[in-house]
Amino acid sequence: MAWHELAETLLELVESVAPQGEPGLVVTEAELEIPLEVGGAVDRGRLVFYAGAPHSRWRTGFLPPVHRSRIRVELVELLEEDAGGR
Repeated sequence: MAWHELAETLLELVESVAPQGEPGLVVTEAELEIPLEVGGAVDRGRLVFYAGAPHSRWRTGFLPPVHRSRIRVELVELLEEDAGGR
């Protein structure tokens, strides 16, 4: 299994919901519930969390624990006056 930083993994999951090549189709809300293996390490003096898909779907006593992860993203329109130049 390839380990990626948790932020990168979550970003890839959110991007996977975007419609590919479908003109006029816009996703305004998505909720994903997925299993992830999560771990941490110190990399160049900073704490980094890693996550990836579980090693196997089969339950045994030898695999690392799997965390049920839920992420919800929603399109929010920002009013021009609230944008503050962003």
